[in-house]
Amino acid sequence: MAQLKLPRDERITLRAAAHHLEPVVLLGASGLTPEVKKEVDRALKDHELIKVRVPSDDREERVEIYETLAEELGAAKIQLIGKLFVLFRPNPEKDEKEEKVKPEPSAVKKVKKTGAKARNQRKRLTEMIQAEKKGSKAKSLPWAKTVKKGKTPKGQVKAVGEKGTPLGTRLARRSFSK
Repeated sequence: MAQLKLPRDERITLRAAAHHLEPVVLLGASGLTPEVKKEVDRALKDHELIKVRVPSDDREERVEIYETLAEELGAAKIQLIGKLFVLFRPNPEKDEKEEKVKPEPSAVKKVKKTGAKARNQRKRLTEMIQAEKKGSKAKSLPWAKTVKKGKTPKGQVKAVGEKGTPLGTRLARRSFSK
């Protein structure tokens, strides 16, 4: 079976997806045996993207095992770092099952943003639409009039102490006058 070739972008995406994975197959002292090949093949069928750990200290031997597995099993070489390597082989049977289970796009609910920024943006849009419906052609900002006296533009109350002076300034004057 020939080795699977993937474009660079797909390899990078798969490398990122494999980052958190634990090794599925651990080679023993006997190296690459037919049983190990069967186990890697089974793991590729089940998971599609797997990590394999090779205990050998010889780099050339690890690279040879990596190349051999990719070539014989028809998998794509994703990454080789030290004693770990990552292989990928898409499973067409798994893709067919996922296509059957996929919900229709109309059935998927659209997620509504709920943060303060999104709420304010929706409020502004609503006010602008209402202003246009009333027929006023002046481009005023209705939300700018809502800022109340004694509040900051974000609506946070200012800390005010005696005689209307902001807190902290009085203490600063005392410390310098003594």
